Order: sequence, then C-alpha cells, then structure tokens
Amino acid sequence: MASRRLRAFKRWMKSQGIECSDALELLDSPEEGISVRALCDLKKGDVVAKIPKKACLTIKTSGACEMIESARLDGCLGLSVALMYERSLGEASSWAGYLQLLPHQESLPFLWSVDEVDSLLRGTELHKTVKEDKALIYEDWKESILPLMDAPLKVNKCFFGVEEYFAAKSLVASRSFEVDEYHGFGMVPLADL
Repeated sequence: MASRRLRAFKRWMKSQGIECSDALELLDSPEEGISVRALCDLKKGDVVAKIPKKACLTIKTSGACEMIESARLDGCLGLSVALMYERSLGEASSWAGYLQLLPHQESLPFLWSVDEVDSLLRGTELHKTVKEDKALIYEDWKESILPLMDAPLKVNKCFFGVEEYFAAKSLVASRSFEVDEYHGFGMVPLADL
C-alpha cells in the first residue's frame, strides 16, 4: 500500500497533467525514502513519463518570479530562491504535493561541518575545494538572498536563512534538470526521483 505522502504526490501529478507509465512503480520505504522501480525491461526510446513544463518548478513558473528577476538572480541561485519561496508557502504552493516528498536537503559535502570536511577529505583535492565552495555559497546568500528579506514581496524570513539556502542549494545541485532555454534549470517532479 502506498504511503500517505506518495498518494498525495500521485494526486498532485494527476492534477498537473503528469503522466507516469504503468511500467514504473513508485515506492516509499523508511530506509531509502522515495524511489522508482521499473516493473519490466525498458529499452531506449520507451516513454516512461510525460511531464508538462508548467509542472516543473523553475524561476519562470515560481510565484517569486518577479522578485527573483528584479533582483537579477538566475541559474542555480535563482532556482534555489524559487524553491525556498515555494517551500515557505506550504500547502498554498502550487508544488506542495511535490515538495512534501523531497527531503529537507541532500547530504552533499558542502553541507558537512568544517570538522567533517577536515576529517573526511583531508589529503584529497576536494578538501580545499569544498571549503572554498562553502565560503562562496555563504557569500551568495549574504549578497543576494539576505537583501530579499526586505523585498516588496513579503517573504517568510524563517525560510530564507543561510541554512535553508544551503539545503535548497543541495536539492538544486543534486536534482535539477535543464528544462529549456526559456525556463533554464528546474526541479522536474518524478524525473528527479
């Protein structure tokens, strides 16, 4: 039997015109979270899903589009802001059925504590790179997102803190796809599972 959140996601997909092939099974396990399994052998060219662009969370489709574009944010930074904004809306977000399925964050090295980075990456080329990335991501938040807290579109400041930005950035870094030239990168429900 499907979990409550998986049933909510399936209802949301249907409301958005997302079609999922019967060749796929969506699973929700406490150990692994949400996953997708093929129920039969698939070959190149088989269509397993149809996902309308309007169902993708992008800068252009987000309710924060005007705020993001007026702040001249784009790429992964702009998409992270769109994700944070839609999360701040809770059930009022057009993507609530999708967002409730996502983890808060992915465990990427730039989210590790400095001690974890030092102990797990010392002696590798990644050690310095991850430390530099953490500093750059913090600077992005300070320069580009912190000013949004005073934007005309009132944002819930609890969802725009530095920890929330790092969490959103981890989801965008691990799950986003290039949708097209107009939309740029976006969160593509179902495909990102």
